Amino acid sequence: MIKLDNIKKVFRTDDVETWALQNVSLEVKEGEFVAIMGPSGCGKSTLLNILGLIDNPTEGTYLLNGTDVSRMQENERTELRKGTIGFVFQSFNLIEELNVVENIELPLLYMGISRSERRRRVQEIMERVGIAHRSKHFPCQLSGGQQQRLCIARALAVEPDVLLMDEATSALDPISTTKIEDLTTELKKKYTIIIVTHNMQQATRISDTTAFFLLGELVEYGDTDKMFSSPDDKRTEDYITGRFG
Repeated sequence: MIKLDNIKKVFRTDDVETWALQNVSLEVKEGEFVAIMGPSGCGKSTLLNILGLIDNPTEGTYLLNGTDVSRMQENERTELRKGTIGFVFQSFNLIEELNVVENIELPLLYMGISRSERRRRVQEIMERVGIAHRSKHFPCQLSGGQQQRLCIARALAVEPDVLLMDEATSALDPISTTKIEDLTTELKKKYTIIIVTHNMQQATRISDTTAFFLLGELVEYGDTDKMFSSPDDKRTEDYITGRFG
């Protein structure tokens, strides 16, 4: 499904060179639920942008379904992303002038999907994520939890292989967070899911595998329960016990 080998990402300006990721190697199997965690500035979102084909690595190899996508041009990444990657951002990024149905339908229009197929998909997805009763509402008429369900529905509309979620519950109250976690737990029966989260308790509740990043380095990657009960690296232990970060 996903295989990264010695991924590096550097951001350069005229005077400064900043390494956001250093020698990151990991593999995500089909149907796996992976949590990416670590303190702010550790490279989590940079990694997610590479996984989501929004950006290329500076060095290293990224295989997606067996295809090397490491050096693809932007137009090639955009084309491949359609129907392969579903992205749920930290900010909702909804179109305020469009209702629920129209927001979900929008990426399908760009993909040239027929009207009948668009409507079929939208209805099915609204029912799956629990917002069918709000189909004619606009984003401003929805609660935070409902808006996030709408974002998830929009990501699922393209029928992706992988669902990427960047701090998808950080702006939600505890009740809405629990509902979104329940939804993602249900979705992992059908999708490969990778989430970025600063919430360690959330990682333990919903993920199969966890990656811990620190200063752009993948410190530890493995079974979530084991990582939180007996981490292999002292830096991981210090982070999850609150000694730093």
